[in-house]
Amino acid sequence: MIKALLLALLVSTASGDPVALYQAGEWEAAEQAAVTASDPVSHTLAAQAVLAQLMSGEVSALPERERRAFARRAQAHAQAALDMDPDYAPAHLRLAAGLGYEGRYVSPLRAVMARLPQRGREHIERAMALDPSAPWGPAMLGAWHFEVARRGGEGRLGSSLDAAFTHYRAAVAMEGVEPSIPYHFALALVAKDPVAHREEIEAMLAQTLAHPSQTAFDETAKSLAQSLFDLLVADPQAAQVEAITRLER
Repeated sequence: MIKALLLALLVSTASGDPVALYQAGEWEAAEQAAVTASDPVSHTLAAQAVLAQLMSGEVSALPERERRAFARRAQAHAQAALDMDPDYAPAHLRLAAGLGYEGRYVSPLRAVMARLPQRGREHIERAMALDPSAPWGPAMLGAWHFEVARRGGEGRLGSSLDAAFTHYRAAVAMEGVEPSIPYHFALALVAKDPVAHREEIEAMLAQTLAHPSQTAFDETAKSLAQSLFDLLVADPQAAQVEAITRLER
């Protein structure tokens, strides 16, 4: 109840401020407000507002072609930010995320032919070189290795499950980590093997749930983590099916 009131307060005081709108979970309004600005930070926020709808599962019921349009819109906002500042690391990460989501909605062969994963990795590594202290860099590189190996077979484009988990573990140990990062690491571990990785999965979900919520996006990650944990306790195999479903929608 208190969290709901806080979010309502953020919405009521946002006054068109894209940051406040984003924090309150008004992601469509945040995107619309952010793109009216002419700076890379605002356009990156617009990209993140689109990605939040994909990452939260908010638009998962939409047809695949519409979700692909969301992914492309996120890319367009991030590219607009990079056109203004080619060295803005957060924009590289959002562009990589948009490419990754687009890759979910096409076949692995088509994704490779369109160079979606290749371009995604280039932007992730560029962001990591520009800002080595940001935990989203290694987290996204971990996700890249995991998804390429899962969808195309380990070794495809140099992917490695060992590298995926190594990068994720580095990310969750970094200062400034957000709850969505250990949640997505847990999601990957459940998708891989909920029994073999049970101890680490529970540790990652606990880390997610213990993290203070700064935004509606944080609260959504914690809600998803809790539902995954509950399913893991009740039926590990059902949790694995759910994790794979979340990774593909």
